[in-house]
Amino acid sequence: MFDFDFIVKSLQLRPEPSFHYFEIASGDKMTKSTVDRSIMLKDGVLIWICRAGSLLVSVDGTSHTIKAGQMLIVFAGTYCRFTTVSPDFLASTIVGRINEESSVDSIVNTFPRLRQMPVISLLKQENKVISALMEYIAASSVNYRNYNRADIDRNILAILRSELVDIFLRRNLAVKDVSANEQLAKRFNMMLITSSFEHRDVEFYADLFGLTPKKFSAKIKRVTGMTPSDMIADAVIKNAKRLLLNAGISTTIVSERMNFATPSFFCRYFKRYTGQTPQEWRQSIAKEE
Repeated sequence: MFDFDFIVKSLQLRPEPSFHYFEIASGDKMTKSTVDRSIMLKDGVLIWICRAGSLLVSVDGTSHTIKAGQMLIVFAGTYCRFTTVSPDFLASTIVGRINEESSVDSIVNTFPRLRQMPVISLLKQENKVISALMEYIAASSVNYRNYNRADIDRNILAILRSELVDIFLRRNLAVKDVSANEQLAKRFNMMLITSSFEHRDVEFYADLFGLTPKKFSAKIKRVTGMTPSDMIADAVIKNAKRLLLNAGISTTIVSERMNFATPSFFCRYFKRYTGQTPQEWRQSIAKEE
């Protein structure tokens, strides 16, 4: 699991500003340290603009190719795995420290389809604007002892969010004039963040919304393209992985916190959706660190 401090330390950047700019290229230290490793950014946001070449990345289990002129956005809590990197790969990057109260964090809720579409082809003007912001961050971070550092970082955050919102609106990723079904899907998705620790049956959620499981499933799939069962399983596995990242918590305790009847049932459930037992997944993460 990566966090803001790990990235800053790896790149030998100053820790004080909340935003940094740097470039990565095929064969450099940062690329070598991340390729073919499962990564979860714990407390930040990464924004890449590919300048040349290409990179194959898996985001929450779905593969995407980022090419020149495209932007990749990785939010906190998202699992990534960078695999195939072309020899001429070059990207400009922003890394920002993001906490739970951050306005950027709300982008995921405002633009739910962004989770399925983390790679966006930029128009020429959009690329120019984001690149200009990157240049400002690079220049601003040099003055890390500025007495108004906190205000500067907040303003960068506000500008970044505004520009991203503008880009996402052009891609129709926003929920504008949301229908009743879209509101239902959004509420269900938000509910899963906490409720999936205890409830894994579609009937429970359908009942909360006053719908039959069949009607509830049809409405959710119409909006998201996923069945409620798949969304529930996805939330359960993500929550389980976050708990398993803590080496001090046993598999038995994780199964209890996730409300499984027995540890063996939890192991079978986890392996069904990941192809690995919890212990095997934990060992694979440890080997990559």
